Amino acid sequence: MSKKPSSAAVITAGAPAKINLGLRVLGKRPDSYHNLLSLMVPVSLYDELRLELGSHGVDLRCPNSDLPTDAQNLVYRAAQLVLDACQRDEGVRIELKKSIPVSAGLGGGSSDAATTLLAVNQLLGGPLAVPDLHPLAVKLGADVPFFLLGQWAMAEGIGDRLTPINNVPTFWTVLMHPHFQVSTRWAYENLTLTTSPNGSKFNILGDTSAGEMTTSHQRLLDRRQLTLEDMLPLLANDFEPLVFGHHPQLHDLRKTLLAAGARAVAMTGSGPTLVGLFHSEKEAHAAHDLLCHRDDITSSVAHTLDTTSLLTSR
Repeated sequence: MSKKPSSAAVITAGAPAKINLGLRVLGKRPDSYHNLLSLMVPVSLYDELRLELGSHGVDLRCPNSDLPTDAQNLVYRAAQLVLDACQRDEGVRIELKKSIPVSAGLGGGSSDAATTLLAVNQLLGGPLAVPDLHPLAVKLGADVPFFLLGQWAMAEGIGDRLTPINNVPTFWTVLMHPHFQVSTRWAYENLTLTTSPNGSKFNILGDTSAGEMTTSHQRLLDRRQLTLEDMLPLLANDFEPLVFGHHPQLHDLRKTLLAAGARAVAMTGSGPTLVGLFHSEKEAHAAHDLLCHRDDITSSVAHTLDTTSLLTSR
């Protein structure tokens, strides 16, 4: 067994949420997963993790939460995968404090898992390179590789094939999370596919059909600076008809965000969180001030991130 010393006694980390600025489901695969195309963007809403080496195995705690603390939790599984891959005798103690709503389309569990992969590897002294962590991320879930990358990306396949997007702007958002959950598994099982690789206007990358190219798509590929208006044609989410049909209150919540000044409103992931896009921080906070007293939603202001290197150690 390797006995390489760790580089840090304690690591604290912020695990950011993500939003999908457009999510197209292009078809079901033979392995029962689905091929996707989505622009994925990290935002400044964080879970917090604190990690330190322990005697053996994984000791996970999630205070003020009813989340599982065993192998049902992605954080536990991520930590164990790194310990196993490194063939280390040490264990790790982890405390997870949740702020990102669960089953909300914001990727909180996947972000926690990716952050854990990076942090446990760092605690052990960095025996694995980041590319070595990628197959571990794929084992944990479709969104985990995106959070391992830690920047804007166009996601293909099941979400594991990522094209980084550079020279990105900062957008301000209001995230409106209604007080119910949408199971990702349920959403995929009940989705009626209405797009195809030849029909989607969002097919813009290498091994898919050209589709209908727009100025917004071309700017993404050319890495030119984007504006808020450039993003608007990308906002189609194939899960919206299904989720809005089962939860019609989302129609009213969208109208509320638009009335509060949002330039556009889109659902992220398989929902139910709605993302309002604003031209400025001032406008986003003004809208949040109008919404934050409602008892049927949780709302927060967040801005997009260009990179997410958030591990700190001592």
